[in-house]
Parts: sequence; structure tokens; C-alpha cells
Amino acid sequence: MACKASSGYCKDLRIYIMNVPAFNASMAPNGMMMVWTGALLRMRDEAELAFVLGHETGHFRAQHTLHQWRRMKDTSAFLSAFQVLAYGVGAPNTAMLGSLGIYATMFKFTRDQEREADRLGFDAVVAAGYAPEAGADLWGRMLREENANKYRSKSTVFATHPATEERLADVRAAAAASPTHPTMRNLAQYRAATRPFLKDWLVAELAQRRYDTSILVIGELRDDAPPEDRGLLTFALGEAYRRRDAAGDRQKARDLYVEASKQEGVPPEAWRELGFALSKSGNTTGARRAFEHYLQVAPAADDRAFVQRAMDKLGEAE
Repeated sequence: MACKASSGYCKDLRIYIMNVPAFNASMAPNGMMMVWTGALLRMRDEAELAFVLGHETGHFRAQHTLHQWRRMKDTSAFLSAFQVLAYGVGAPNTAMLGSLGIYATMFKFTRDQEREADRLGFDAVVAAGYAPEAGADLWGRMLREENANKYRSKSTVFATHPATEERLADVRAAAAASPTHPTMRNLAQYRAATRPFLKDWLVAELAQRRYDTSILVIGELRDDAPPEDRGLLTFALGEAYRRRDAAGDRQKARDLYVEASKQEGVPPEAWRELGFALSKSGNTTGARRAFEHYLQVAPAADDRAFVQRAMDKLGEAE
């Protein structure tokens, strides 16, 4: 896919998948591209991944990293001389404000590079046959995730990337103006390639403890998921609510565990958590049945003794 998105630079690229649960990808000037697993979790098909790869290869084709390094080198030399002069004449405020202005200019330079990489990537991906609206689908979800993050910084002066609202508007406009409208998305192929890693990616997502955004991400994944993935995603969503533990979350988690237990692809852990949830709600019979089912489907579970002890505390079955 990176070869398709690189417009002839395939032999120069090396791709590394980094096991990091956040949305990110990067490109080094020597052709080393890194894609984080958090980004792969959030994508739905090959076309969405192609837009990210096309963006990164756009940086490589335009030699953005080298240009940025030279700009920073020149700016650093100018900034040092400016500060010495300003402090030398007794104008520390001028030195500070001038430095901030220079840094803001540097960040704007970086944002302009990001815009160019977006344009180069869009053209390459559409030329390769991928659906132009896939980029808008991806950035639309990223915007919803950002809005769900209460710790998100809304300042753009010192941002390294354009605002997501701007990027979403740009890719929508580019898709609408595209002279060709290919339709390739390759959803089934993407799901087949990523399904073996889905459980581990969800575990890593929840380990960040950013439950507000995880609830949104996992909930939207579940809405789009095929039947064979719904059990795992429903359980993961229940885990997000249980761990957040805000008002009403325990009930939501319990309902999701019950729902997961009736779906395909449910992991054994769902029965264990269902047992604990039912036990806390006073349903000892249901809890015992859930624990028994867990031990049946996961006979070698590391926490077998712990779960058995929880069953013993429930008393004899009625």
C-alpha cells in the first residue's frame, strides 16, 4: 500500500509498525516510515490507511524534514543573535516577545508543510484508485475523537499540524472537485489483515485510561463491525465503562457484558466480568453461571483460583 501511495518512491521506503496506542504516523528523510497501531485500530479499510501513507510519502517526496531542519538551523542562529542584542540593550520583554514570534513563524512553516503533504498524498492515493471520500471519513472520526477529549488544547498558534476541522474541510473539497471518482476501499481485505491484532490493540487502547475517547472510538468501531467482531468490541466497550466508573457506568458495563455474551467472537474474559458485575448487583445465581462458563471456556486461565474463590463466596448454588 505504501508503494501505491508513494508515486514511484517504493524502493526508497522502509515501513515499521510501532506498538503504540495512539493515532500517529511519521516519515524520516531517509525513507523510514513509522505507523502506530493506534492509527491502524481507528481505520476501517485500506483506503483510509492509504490516505495516511500517502500523506507521509508526500513529506518524503517534498523533502520536508530536510527543509525543516535547515529552517530551524537558520532560525536558531538568528534567534541567538537577536536575544543577545535585545538583552544587551536592556530590553528583555522585547527578547521574549520576539522569540515567541519567531517560534510561531516556525510552527506555521511546519503547518504549511503538512498542508502540502495532504495535497500530494490525496493526488497519489486517488490516482492509485482509492475512493477520495475515505480521507473525509477518517478525519471526521478524528474530529469527533478530539472533541470528546476534554484535555485537548485548542490553540493553533504553536501547533505543528493544521486544525482537524481545516483538514476535514480541505479533503472534502478535494474529493468533491476530483475529476475521477474511484471507489476502491478494500474493507474485507483490511479487516482480514488486522483482525488477528484487534484484541491486543483494544487492550492497549484501554490501558491509556482515556476512557471518554476510548468509549467513542470503540463504540464507533462496534457500530461498523461485522458480526464476527461484535462480541469482542462489545466487551471492550463494557470494559471502558467499567473502568471509567462514572455515574451509571456500572449498569452500562453490565448490560454490555450481557450483550457480548450473546454475540460471536466474545472473549472468555467477558464471562468473568459478567460474573463480577452480576455478583455486585445481587444476582448470585447468574454470577455463578457466568463464572462457571468462564472456567469452562478458559480452563487454563491464570486467574482460575481467584475466580473459584469468588464463586465460593457466593455460596452453594440454589
